[in-house]
Amino acid sequence: MIKLETERLILRDYKETDLDDMHSLWSDKKTMYYLDDIWCDSIEKTIGYLNTGLANSDGHYFCICEKPFDRFIGSAGYTIVENTPLGKIVHMGSMLMPQYHGKGYTTESTKKVIEFAFTQDGVIRINTGCHKENIASKRVLEKAGFRQEAYKIKAVYHDGIMKDRLEFAINKDDFIAQSAQGDRSPVSSDDSL
Repeated sequence: MIKLETERLILRDYKETDLDDMHSLWSDKKTMYYLDDIWCDSIEKTIGYLNTGLANSDGHYFCICEKPFDRFIGSAGYTIVENTPLGKIVHMGSMLMPQYHGKGYTTESTKKVIEFAFTQDGVIRINTGCHKENIASKRVLEKAGFRQEAYKIKAVYHDGIMKDRLEFAINKDDFIAQSAQGDRSPVSSDDSL
């Protein structure tokens, strides 16, 4: 079982006992507004995502816990998009229970997952993105060291209309350079995710 630690968080592999808390988050329409493609309207759907997290067969998914507790407060991780001879290319995402927004936990956990991916899991590139209007997610990605690579106009159908999407990425070389220069942006408490 993998267990990562930051100053305030524990990121660990999922456990079956995470189901109720996980369903509370993944079925919350407000929290999952921008993640409507994985929103769970039934416990069966959440069980499916939990089983994916337990297996970690197509990526690596972490349960976020606030220290000193071992209770689920969110998820962070990535799915393998491509296995290349040079390493894995992955797509990353995260979510946090609303009562933990505004504490910098999303940035803190995202940075730790990036570090794990590049230093322990053979990842060479991490892709991610957000709706243009999702300012909090954009801010988290920038603080975590991602760079914006694309602005896609009316690229995503969401909430009945076509919306703009921002695409971000970080390569292993960028991560190494940022780490060497001490440019791993400090966590601040103003990110609202």
